[in-house]
Order: sequence, then C-alpha cells, then structure tokens
Amino acid sequence: MFGPAKTLGAPSAERIAMDASFSDSGAFSLLQHAFNMGQFAPGPSFMGYAALSTLTQNGLIRACIETVADDMTREWIEIESPDTNGDGDNSDEKKTIEDALIDFGVRDHFHRAAELDGYFGGCLIYIDTGAVDNQLLTPLDISEKSAELRNLKRFVIIEPINVSPGRYESLDPLSPRYFNPDTWWILGREVHASRLIRIVGNEVPIMLKPAYNFMGVPQAQTLYDYVLHFQDARQASSRLLEKFSLTVLQTDMQDILTNPSGTKSLDDRLAYMTAYRSNDGVLAIDKKMEDIINLVTPINGVTDVVRQQLEFIVAINRTPAVKLMGISPAGFNTGEADIKNYNDHVSTQQEKVFRKGLQKVLDIIQIFKFGKLDKSVKFKFVGLNEEDEKAVADIQLIKAQTRQIYSDMGAVDAMEVRKAVADDQNSPLSGIKADEEPEIDDGEGSEAENGETYIPQRKPGAAIPEEASGVD
Repeated sequence: MFGPAKTLGAPSAERIAMDASFSDSGAFSLLQHAFNMGQFAPGPSFMGYAALSTLTQNGLIRACIETVADDMTREWIEIESPDTNGDGDNSDEKKTIEDALIDFGVRDHFHRAAELDGYFGGCLIYIDTGAVDNQLLTPLDISEKSAELRNLKRFVIIEPINVSPGRYESLDPLSPRYFNPDTWWILGREVHASRLIRIVGNEVPIMLKPAYNFMGVPQAQTLYDYVLHFQDARQASSRLLEKFSLTVLQTDMQDILTNPSGTKSLDDRLAYMTAYRSNDGVLAIDKKMEDIINLVTPINGVTDVVRQQLEFIVAINRTPAVKLMGISPAGFNTGEADIKNYNDHVSTQQEKVFRKGLQKVLDIIQIFKFGKLDKSVKFKFVGLNEEDEKAVADIQLIKAQTRQIYSDMGAVDAMEVRKAVADDQNSPLSGIKADEEPEIDDGEGSEAENGETYIPQRKPGAAIPEEASGVD
C-alpha cells in the first residue's frame, strides 16, 4: 500500500487508468472518506479566532454568553472544610480559604474563563509560581512536599489565540496522552500542562481536535447561524414596513414614453404628488386620463416569523427569554418552570466546566496557606434555585405549627420536638444540644444571691378582691 506506485514505467494510457483506480487500494481511504463525509465541503467548521473576536461585538451573541457566564459565578461556591487543627471548630480554616480565594481573584478569573469558553471555545489558566525558562517544563508538584507552591503569586487567564498544543500521543488510543497534550506552547514558551488549568465546555471529537486548537466548539460559533437568520428577518420586516403601502398613479404612459420630454413631466408630476401627500393636502388629477390607487401589502404573520427566529436563538442557548432579553415577549413561555430548568442547566455547566479546575485551585491554596493538603476539603456550588429568606421563614413556620399539633395530640414529647428542630439544617435553632432540657422559669419566687426570696410583680387584676371577682 505504501510502496512505490505500480504505474512507474507504464505507458501513459495505462498509467492514467491505474492512477484513477489507485484510490480504491486504501492508501487514500481516510482522505477520500473525509471528502465523502463533507469535511472539506462548505459547512460548519472552525471560524478562527479573528472572526470569533469580531463576534464578541455582536450584541445578541454577547448577551447570550454573558448571561450564562454571570449566572455560573453569581452565587459561587461554599467551602466544605473539616476541622484540620483539631480544635473542634472549622470556621478559621474555612475563613482562611475563602479570603485566599478573594485575594487571588479566583471568582473573577473563572467568570472570565466562562466568557472565553463561550466566545472562543475555551482558555487556559496559568498557575504563576515564579517559574521561568526550563522550570516551566517540569511538572508542578501539588503536594505537601511542594516548596514551589509556597511562593504562589497569582492565577493568569490566557486566551486561546496565544496557545497551541505541544507534545501528545496520536497513535495509541489506549494511552492517557492520546490527543492529551503534556505541554502547551504559549507564544514560543513551552509550559507543562500541570501548570495550567484547561477550561473547555463543548469538547469536540478526536478528528476535530487539531482544527479547534485542542479546545472546544465556541458557543458564539454555534449561535452565529441563528443570529444571522434573525437579523435577516428583522431587516426584512423593517424594509416591509417602509414599503407596505404603495401609491400608484394611473396615467397615459404611451404619450410619456414616446415624447422625448415626457419623462421629465412625469417626474414633476410625481414630485407634486409626493409634496402634497398628507391628510391635510389636496391633490388634483386629470379626471379622464389619471387615477390614483393605493396598494397595501399584508403584514400579518411577519411578527410571528421574526419571533420564531428569536426563539431559535433562545432555544440553542438554553436561556429563558425573560432572562436573556429582560422582557417577556408575547408567545414566550417564561414561567417559573423555565427559570428552574435554566438554573439546573447552569448547575450542570458549573460541574462540567468548573469542577475539576476549581478543586485544583482549592488544593493549591491549602498548600499555600496551611502547608498541607487535606483531600477531604471540598466545595459545592450554591444553587440558583435556593429559596429566599422569606420563603424559608414561611416553611419554618409551617414546620413549627405541625410540630405543635403533634405535641398537643400526644404523638411526640418536647424532647423529640427539640431533636427535630436541632436536626433541621434550615432552622435558626439548628445545632442546639437536643439531649439537654432548657431551663424554663415557672414564674414562682426564686432565691437571690443574698438569700432573700424574690417575689415577682403582681399581674394586672391580681389586686381585685375575691368577692369582686365573683360578682356577675
């Protein structure tokens, strides 16, 4: 298959015939397969970073990407930190990690990374420890023994136009390096992949990885076709509104076309009509030779067509119309169910795009701040469907009333109610010691520190004689 061509030295006629059938031998099967599948035909393909940079100026595409990026980092994360110093309180460690996340601007970096993922298909976050030259090619040790991470300086966003893949395996699909670069080139400097955090949302198949610079499919490129159709429909509707009413002057065109100066007289006639065409104007025409009619183009359904093109954009971006545009157009379903489904989509994107990179950042910050790494320190994304304070208070009121009903009917005692309140994470009394009875003042006199008996104040009406209280 890969040896010399069999047509070498053959006559011209035979050589042409044999060359034409050479593609069936298998040597060019992959290339021919690519042509047959339309890979080189006009169709969806990577637009290039220059064209994608231009799309960042499109208002509708920008609204789609910015809306999702904002919501992915709006409520952010909650650190689940155990007690690492053994003092029975994890608030100090948690506060230290949260402050470090703020100091390094991690939230802003991941927000920007979400934007670049939408515009360009992904980006890299560089872990800057002050390494230079050949040290950039050595793997970054993320462990308690790492002295390099004690000098952590910052996290840097690198746009994909400045990077290209370095060394990777392309022959063995069983290798962990298969189309998974060990290094990346960043404007002429080769950097080990462990020193970078790769943020990619829409991964591409193996065949397309080189074409997409080992990043993903940009959401801007996906939206571009639908945005173009919407813009065409919007512009067409605007032109239709300008011409939906047409005034026609019926006159003797034979005399105008045969007369050398007839066209000028027609122009003057039309200019006269245009000048006096209004509700307050009066137009005089020839009774026998002229007539005026008005042609109106029906525009019923034009709004539906334009709105349908906008619906495609909303559907592709998986964003409710009220969330994306700030309005509720007629015909759009913008109920609470749509908002909840969108919030679930944002949560899925957070897990898919941010989870791995954020955990790496959390491990690095632990080593930087505490000098040790606790793998049990995790985080969770705060859901956008979390109820507000009023809703939580209303639910707690219903729970309290339910517990009181159970207690009044004798189904549970006070200690069981106390335990239920202590175990309720949303209760303001969560975490109280359920096995200790609270001290309750029964209202009787209590002995003061000086040994005297304290007598409480009389209640209103206590001074009324008993005889008076029995009067009807």
